[in-house]
Amino acid sequence: MQGREKKIPEQDRKEAIMIKVYLKNARIVDGTGAPAIENGLLVYVSAAEESGEQQGIVYVGKMDEAVLAQAGEKDRIIDLKNEYTLTPGLINTHVHLDLQMPGAGFRLDPLGPAFRALKAYRRAAEALECGVTTLRNVGGGDFFDVAIRKAVEIGMLNGPRIITCGWTLMAHGGHGSEDYGAIECTGPTEFTKEARKLLSKGVDWIKVGMTGGLEGAHEGLCDRQVTNEEIAAVIWPAHAAGKKVCAHLSDDATIYDAVTAGLDSVEHGYAMKENTCRLIAEKGKFYTPTLAVSSEDGVDYMLKHGFPKRNFEKSFTAKEGHRAAARFAHKHGVKVCVGTDMVPSDPVQRGCNATQLEMELLNEHAEFTPLETIKAATSVGAELCGVDHITGSLKRGYEADILAVRGKPDQDVKDMRNLQMVIKSGGIIWSTIPGHEARNYSVVGEGQIAEGGTYGNW
Repeated sequence: MQGREKKIPEQDRKEAIMIKVYLKNARIVDGTGAPAIENGLLVYVSAAEESGEQQGIVYVGKMDEAVLAQAGEKDRIIDLKNEYTLTPGLINTHVHLDLQMPGAGFRLDPLGPAFRALKAYRRAAEALECGVTTLRNVGGGDFFDVAIRKAVEIGMLNGPRIITCGWTLMAHGGHGSEDYGAIECTGPTEFTKEARKLLSKGVDWIKVGMTGGLEGAHEGLCDRQVTNEEIAAVIWPAHAAGKKVCAHLSDDATIYDAVTAGLDSVEHGYAMKENTCRLIAEKGKFYTPTLAVSSEDGVDYMLKHGFPKRNFEKSFTAKEGHRAAARFAHKHGVKVCVGTDMVPSDPVQRGCNATQLEMELLNEHAEFTPLETIKAATSVGAELCGVDHITGSLKRGYEADILAVRGKPDQDVKDMRNLQMVIKSGGIIWSTIPGHEARNYSVVGEGQIAEGGTYGNW
């Protein structure tokens, strides 16, 4: 059970709170950017409820026989034989769980609220299957993300942590305005009013579409669509409520102005320049590049989903500037996160899923080392999502969100494809480690694979 631990009957509680798992002889990459711990040991509590015991991770460091000797009769010891690397669970900061490709247009709703929520939950659960233990859903109709967040938090459903945005705010006729899930506004008053409505529903972030993008038929990639006054009219009520604002952005000048106004997170940044990256770094803001969407794999993905020709042309046009923006961000120490703008579990032509693809692209085209890439996908993403006090790093006292991969992903990020075990909040979701095989939960039916549904019939 993920989210909150299920209630344990009083007569069983004493045994349940004592169960610990010892992952010994492991390489440990803790997500902070620190070098790997060789021949390490990680210990976590796998079941805890209303006890004085330390919950989550209780030890992480070099192998310590004295710590190992504390293992009780009911504790589990998993010997990784120095063949596996432990990392924090991945955090995907740009996801659309209700993604419909290509969009129906004309603000049509081919799904309906009930089926949209089911579809989004299936994809969220598949993300967990693929090692994404936290994700940020950056826009969608009917507050399905808020509902799924609650269901996971109270332990009703198994899934990753969900960081929510609710509906996306944008200019009338702006980018994505023909998609279901958009709220069109004109003028600061309308933007403030709609932002307040979103905040009243309990969203974690507010998403604004500020410029053109890859999809629109009648817009340029870098067309400015939201004024400085309009984005400021969203930022101030969000910040007053302790929430943050992210924005779909392409044009460099618009990004500069938005960050100056207090924007917390830049999404895409297709044409972002070096001086703007320097500003983002100085202000301590975040950037999620989504390099996947302008990559060769992204174009192949569009082709297979029947996108019109204009999308491929815009992607090819944007690709080099997009990658340069990510390099500038890396150069100036911007807090860069891993987000896909695809369903996290979707397969791509190079033989991995979308989340792994984004990590590989940061390494290949944005000068991130493998270790820096893992940090972007874990602790930096956790900071952006506001959960860096409980996850994103392998530290004592943190939630046990842990992946085991065969190989050394801190030296070759492609080793992240060799996922062998997923643990969320101390519960093993699945494991193929010899002698410790487990399958405790799966939303994927027999004979199916985790593919996000965009290639399936839903």
